Amino acid sequence: MAVTEEHTSFEPGFDFDSLLRIISKQIYETPFAFLRENVQNAVDAVRMQAYLEQADPTDGRYRIEVTVDGRTVRVRDNGIGMMKAELQNLFWTMGASGKRTPEAAAAGCVGTFGIGGFANFGICNKLEVISKKQDATYGTLTRLSQDDIERARPRLPTVTVEASDDSAPRGTIVVGHLRNDPNVEELRRYLRDFVRFVPIAVFFNGEKLSQAKFTDLDDKENLKEVSSGTQQWKEGGFSVFGRLYENRGHTLVAAVEGLMVGEEKVAMAGQIRFEAGPLDVFKRGFKLCATQVPSTIGTTGRLDSDRFVPTAGRDSLDDTTTAFLGQITQALERVAVLAVLDSPERIAQHTRIFRYVVQLGLIDKLGNVRVGLADGSDTTLADIKRHAEEGDVGVFFGSAQKQALNQIMQARGHIVVLLSSDRYRRSAEQQYLERYCGAKPFDGMIDIIEPYAELTRFHKFFLGELEFNVNKSYEVHSLRLLPGKLTEDIPVFVREHGKDKNLDILVDVNHPEIAKLESLGYTSILYSLVSTFCHEYLGPSLKKWSPRFFGNGALNLDLLSKRRSELWILVKDDVGVVRKGGQKQVVTRSDVHVVDVRSGQAGATQPDPAKAKPRILRIVDDGGATGIGGYYIRLPDSAFNAYGDLLPDCESRGVVWAGNKIEYVVSDAVSAAFKYEIRLDQVVAAATSSGEARAEGALPLDRPLQQMFDSLYFPIPIPLEPFLVPRADNEIRLELFADWFDIRTAKHWTPKEAAVG
Repeated sequence: MAVTEEHTSFEPGFDFDSLLRIISKQIYETPFAFLRENVQNAVDAVRMQAYLEQADPTDGRYRIEVTVDGRTVRVRDNGIGMMKAELQNLFWTMGASGKRTPEAAAAGCVGTFGIGGFANFGICNKLEVISKKQDATYGTLTRLSQDDIERARPRLPTVTVEASDDSAPRGTIVVGHLRNDPNVEELRRYLRDFVRFVPIAVFFNGEKLSQAKFTDLDDKENLKEVSSGTQQWKEGGFSVFGRLYENRGHTLVAAVEGLMVGEEKVAMAGQIRFEAGPLDVFKRGFKLCATQVPSTIGTTGRLDSDRFVPTAGRDSLDDTTTAFLGQITQALERVAVLAVLDSPERIAQHTRIFRYVVQLGLIDKLGNVRVGLADGSDTTLADIKRHAEEGDVGVFFGSAQKQALNQIMQARGHIVVLLSSDRYRRSAEQQYLERYCGAKPFDGMIDIIEPYAELTRFHKFFLGELEFNVNKSYEVHSLRLLPGKLTEDIPVFVREHGKDKNLDILVDVNHPEIAKLESLGYTSILYSLVSTFCHEYLGPSLKKWSPRFFGNGALNLDLLSKRRSELWILVKDDVGVVRKGGQKQVVTRSDVHVVDVRSGQAGATQPDPAKAKPRILRIVDDGGATGIGGYYIRLPDSAFNAYGDLLPDCESRGVVWAGNKIEYVVSDAVSAAFKYEIRLDQVVAAATSSGEARAEGALPLDRPLQQMFDSLYFPIPIPLEPFLVPRADNEIRLELFADWFDIRTAKHWTPKEAAVG
């Protein structure tokens, strides 16, 4: 058969401009990213030159200069420089990199991904790169503009090449001509955050921003060493070396000096404070990102190691590094908890340790914990144990509700301990008393003393909705709900009959905690609060019966689906209002659905108001009866559908912000953490309690998650409202991500592809 035109081969085509927008949007979408990436390249170039000269990069002969003049940003270094062929094959070639060599690794280069100069066109109209090697006869200027790219479509654009000695005697100059005017002060603060500890001199408009000492402890004059010299803290197959300090408020700080993984010595330095906040991650002094590490008692601070690897976007860590960080912080957290348990004063300042103590079985270390007695005095658990071992007293534990009877028992010579109201501390105290003091419960078995034969409509609704939430959230179906007055002043109690028999859930529907909900009417708030009641009161008891959880309370993440990302533009009409007291809910236009922030086109359709799911929710509680009034932001539908029913059971919840990111973190405080990340096109400089605006910070969530409109809403702390709640005619552009990771298995639940919808 003759070969016709239909049977000849052809080259596949691609839209270079579209591909470029995708790459640049994901990586260089703001002037901050442009500045960070090109300064990092400059730092790597200087390090490679210093390595070739066998010199110290801190030597005054090496420097990096950043100048911002209007829309022109110039990054100049006197590093190794590039020839014409290197500019063509490395800088102007996507996927290529000159930093994957043994020499680059030995020099301490941070970047290895090879994204190329094209990604700068996410925010640049034109890019110029001038470079010269030390012994080259002449230097080379390369230039490309957005106009060049558009004229070349659909083919690849041509980079202009000229001779230039502007970067002589050696080095590289990157000149970006931005599309929009940058905020110079914000750029300066942003860059300083990334290069503050870089050993090379980095200048911004003449001001030196770098060369601070990374190993210096912050506020060292107010710290007292707890350890005796450098300690070796072993955990699994590695050892962390460091010293432990505390400040005047008994907050602990670990100064990390090194690490051993098996027989390999790993350079690592930094400081970890045991309180909630972001953890800044560095490599050779250059900041990679701020991240949140799952922790029971809270960890913040900074760590530097060559083992840390960023993702291609440079604002997060790869899965291996995330799991590695989790192991390190777990090891340090154990050290901190044991140090806290050595001192009654520290114990009083660190009540969060009791969850950790219960989960890791450190009950025998609780001797210094002080507990209250029925006569109003207090003592330590170790003293109670000593009296019990002498055999002349009986030990009982009870609750404050029966304080009069407790005092009678103590008057008869017994020791009656009033357990703490915090459930983790109460559990730890009870286990110690039972295990080491032979203590017995004084409050007796909780049971129904008066069954409720007549139930109102509200009682029946509450019981039905409670059973629905138990079935949905825990997949526990073999149960009975028994309404009645309980022997203790509690609203609900789970009575177990053994693994093969039904559970009885005893519910006092007349208890004030339940009765107060009737005034809300049959509204979305009521449904949400019944769900919250189920998770807070029944969650700890039902987790061991649920296939969604392991025996230690950790989430079974193998049940979860993949997450997806969404892009939103928030406008004033996206705010829905729900009022307390059964009034009609008001929901305005809310389904702008997915909006491409690159085009700025909303493409919204007007939904049926009865089915609307507002992006931003405001709960108005004028009388403060529920304590949940304020603004909330909805979880993306894809994440809610995959595993939104599990999030209310994760009791460790907080929000952290850094740079242009706001990140909600919800964790089981054992091994798994959920991150709901919101990226904005502005720096989040939120006002702290002192009134100072800071571009980083962390807060615990002081309100529960709300389930309404078949969605899950996260509370917006007041300092973050200006960045997430649109006012008047302004709009807020967001990109949202949601994902899980599990440090036990080093699994990271990521999408196969970013979904829009």
